[in-house]
Amino acid sequence: MSLAFSETFQQELPGSYLQFLDENPEGTQIETSEHDDARTWTMMGQAALLKRWTMKGVGEAANYECLKLYTHVAGENIAELYAQSAHCGPVKLDRVARGFVIGHENGDYLYLDPEADFSVWAYEHDGGEVTKISASFEQFLNHQIGL
Repeated sequence: MSLAFSETFQQELPGSYLQFLDENPEGTQIETSEHDDARTWTMMGQAALLKRWTMKGVGEAANYECLKLYTHVAGENIAELYAQSAHCGPVKLDRVARGFVIGHENGDYLYLDPEADFSVWAYEHDGGEVTKISASFEQFLNHQIGL
């Protein structure tokens, strides 16, 4: 996997993901089936990723960085707290907070985990659990189901 620096987001991201953003400026939908769970993810385009919003009583963030708001709700000392994962064991909340959100589905978020080679994960907002979906963004794209 090759990384490229994104001037827009001021960080390194997988080149394949940046190419995907260029090819889908308005976003798109991708249907996947992971762990026997079929889902249709709304993949955000650049404008949607940059859109800022406020979580009352917590703070403000752009969509691509909104996991920092959700993890803050779990506790202020997130370095010592964990999100549960049925497939990978506990994952530190501060790691989840640094995830780069790329899509959403029914209130859950799809994100790239920079601490795990930009693998693709899902954050379930109602329980705070995380699930590893794919080892890379390329693998995620290769395992999509046609809509």
